Amino acid sequence: MALEPEDVQRLNDRAREVGRKIGWDLQFCVAPNPEYVGVAAGPNQVFVLGPAKLSDLAAHDIELDLDALERGDRTIGPDEDGDPRLY
Repeated sequence: MALEPEDVQRLNDRAREVGRKIGWDLQFCVAPNPEYVGVAAGPNQVFVLGPAKLSDLAAHDIELDLDALERGDRTIGPDEDGDPRLY
C-alpha cells in the first residue's frame, strides 16, 4: 500500500519544518519500492529514520519521531564518521 502524493508532500513538509527548527536538512523519502519510507538528514541525505515498510505503520512512527525531535526528546547528531544519526 503506497502513500498518496498529498500524504508524501505533507510528511515531507513536516520533516522540513522540524528540520528547520532543529538545524538539520530533513526530507521524507519514498524508496524505489513505494512500500518503504523514511526520513533522511544532512547534505548527503543519510537515512536517520527507516527505510521501513508502510504496512508496519512506518508513516505513523515517523510522525511520532518528528514530534519527539521537535520537543527535544530525540536528537540528531553526527556519528563517528560524521554522518547524521538519530539519538
